Amino acid sequence: MFMASELTLLFAGLAEALAVGGGFYEPVVVMPQWSARPPASFAIIQERTGVPLQRFWIPVHVLITVGLLGSLAANWKAPDRRWLILAALASYAVMRAWSFAYFIPEMLSFQKAALDAPSTPELLDRVRRWTRLTWFREP
Repeated sequence: MFMASELTLLFAGLAEALAVGGGFYEPVVVMPQWSARPPASFAIIQERTGVPLQRFWIPVHVLITVGLLGSLAANWKAPDRRWLILAALASYAVMRAWSFAYFIPEMLSFQKAALDAPSTPELLDRVRRWTRLTWFREP
């Protein structure tokens, strides 16, 4: 029989597995499509015409946060687990801070761009930077 401490760890692990799966799917399948010919190709990530990225990522991050905090609470009296969970929580917080500081604002601007606007070197540089840096978020 599983104890609460083990169930919360399992829950957190499954939530993180969803994020890792999405983190591989999006750059391999979705990102090449929306970054192909900006801004016209941004149609795939825009609210009414594209893949609803927020519908996946917001619930997944809520699940991860609840899972990690629940795991920390349920495993607080187990020092070996507590320090590993704290390390995971700190790593996750750094990734989320980087996402909130750069990736989310950029993606929101891409999602709101006029599809019929001309492509500019500055926009192409922003897209290349975003697609290159996103590979470093998952680890």
